[in-house]
Amino acid sequence: MSISTTCRRLVPALGALAVAGTLAACSGASQNAGVGVPQADGNAFPGPALRSGVFARFAGPANAPTHLNASPLTKIERDLFVSNSANAVLAFKNQTYKSAGEITDDVNGSDGIWVDKHQNLYVSNFNSATVTEYAPGGSSPICTYYGMVDPINVTTDDAGNVYVVDFYVDQNPGYIDKFAQCSSTMSTQYPISSGPQGVAVDRHGDIFVSYYSHGGAFVEFKKGSSQPTTLAATTVLPGGLILDKNGNLIAEDPAGSIDIIAPPYNSAKKLVTGVNGPFHSALNRKEDLLFSANTGSNTVTVYRYPSGELLDTLGASNGITTAQGVAESPNATF
Repeated sequence: MSISTTCRRLVPALGALAVAGTLAACSGASQNAGVGVPQADGNAFPGPALRSGVFARFAGPANAPTHLNASPLTKIERDLFVSNSANAVLAFKNQTYKSAGEITDDVNGSDGIWVDKHQNLYVSNFNSATVTEYAPGGSSPICTYYGMVDPINVTTDDAGNVYVVDFYVDQNPGYIDKFAQCSSTMSTQYPISSGPQGVAVDRHGDIFVSYYSHGGAFVEFKKGSSQPTTLAATTVLPGGLILDKNGNLIAEDPAGSIDIIAPPYNSAKKLVTGVNGPFHSALNRKEDLLFSANTGSNTVTVYRYPSGELLDTLGASNGITTAQGVAESPNATF
């Protein structure tokens, strides 16, 4: 098992007692810069110092398949989505959480998922190194984003730009890769020093990233800036990252908690504790429900927000065998 897989998959399930050695492995690999893609400061990465077996990947064309109608999902648009068993994204009807079908077309190693303000669903696929985008109710991709090495999470901004967390196998730095909507070209890469895990973009266009740095750490790229600002808040481990309407960061800590980091982002306050490997989260549009995909227990827990009261737990009885990512439609987006 590669260091990348260990960091992404095993650390959330191990908890706080076993993180030290794994964190060292996550942050101790050699640098492997992408080749020819603009950095946030406008320069191209020099490359091509690639380790054996790793190839430079460039952003390819965004595919627009002709078969846009498929599946049991064509009439269902308002769902809870869970990335499950690597090659499927399950859909559940809101409120009842009864099965509404699944998406398998071009899903290959599904991890973090996201729903934008138009209710398009995005799936990061670490096996195929792609992000696939699905229209509301559809189960075949309308766009496929290429050029990543190890995509594990995805989000969008208010303008529809797509941001992908590229964990970058077992290399440092990792990147946040930016694409215009359905673009054939990766427009910008934001280098992250070690093991990026989560990304969120606020209504002002500021980019927030969670990453490994002797534990969970956070940086912010102000809109238009190529230089990250290190935030004072820390967690035991980094995981998924989302924002609420008040600018609060909701940070999954795979060591066992879901944390709230309020502006100016100086400290993290635990909202929920005792969670088994929380990894990715989502808010509904009203921001009164918070969903957490928990890799340690292979469950999705549903909480009242912002109180943190546990309302429901979805698991094997709902058909969930793994729980890597979660997204709600309609989502809380800005």
